[in-house]
Amino acid sequence: MPSLKVPTIAGTLAWGGVLLGFCGSLVFAPRPSHAEPQASPGGSAAASAAASAKGPLPPLPAGSAAPAGSAAAPGAAPPPYMYQDQWNPPQDAPRPIQGGPLPAPRPGAYVYEPPPPAPPVHRAPWSSLFLGARVGALFPFGNAYATDSNVYYEYGEEWDGFATGGPAVEADVGARFARSFVLYAFWEHAWMGKGSDPSWRAPPPGSNFGEQTSATTDYPGLGFRWSSRPSNVGVLIDVGLGYRWFRERWASGAKMDFSGFGEFRIGIGADVRLSRLMSISPLLNLTSGSFSERQVTIPGQGRRDIQGTFSSSHGTLTLSIGGNFDLIGADD
Repeated sequence: MPSLKVPTIAGTLAWGGVLLGFCGSLVFAPRPSHAEPQASPGGSAAASAAASAKGPLPPLPAGSAAPAGSAAAPGAAPPPYMYQDQWNPPQDAPRPIQGGPLPAPRPGAYVYEPPPPAPPVHRAPWSSLFLGARVGALFPFGNAYATDSNVYYEYGEEWDGFATGGPAVEADVGARFARSFVLYAFWEHAWMGKGSDPSWRAPPPGSNFGEQTSATTDYPGLGFRWSSRPSNVGVLIDVGLGYRWFRERWASGAKMDFSGFGEFRIGIGADVRLSRLMSISPLLNLTSGSFSERQVTIPGQGRRDIQGTFSSSHGTLTLSIGGNFDLIGADD
């Protein structure tokens, strides 16, 4: 069996060492950097020539360059894109006690303030004892009685020929119910002026009556009214039915008395609530009726009915304002 030669083994080990060295040089050799080497003041001319041969570097990104006049960081200068300026706090930030004035005080805690109360509502009672008084003026129109008529016209003595308009007052008492309705009794009295027909005041022998001394009218009855808004300001509708008297006196002692039942009135106005217990009501009333009873008293002749006549329609127009009171009221 042939024996191994020592040189052969030694040669193999030598070539193996060469191969391991070559592989190590490949693995552990330093890799080239992408950044260009910075030229130092003492660099060689060859390094400068190599840098110029590769061309200029690309421009730095915006904002990465150091601001003018800023001091360089100690030590070796870092790359331009690694520069960082000194941080300064915002101007409006609160400063600490050691540096400058104190910050503005914070606003206090929110405090709830309730809204102002609503204006009071004077609510009318649901039911109550109703009392009222009115003052105004009454104006008569139409005929006091008729002496003749035809299909188209009626002839007679006009009421304002006996007496003209004058001041009027009225008293009301009743009950309010369901807040908007009032059922009441009324009495109206008016003082009338001198008549527009002077023949009734002619001295004798033209007339036996002489100068007019007084003329009044009374109108009692039952009324019903409705208010659209009894607790605020509303429309007022008033209706009534009653009995009317008319009395006139002359200086000679002559008298004239007219009367009749069934005079109807209707009115429209406003109902203004001032408080829970009080309201005012301006009102326009219109009445229509007739005098079925007509009597005259002449001195020396006594009292007698006016013959040869028949009843005729007449009316009144009344403008008034009244105050109303709700007593002993009860709510729903």
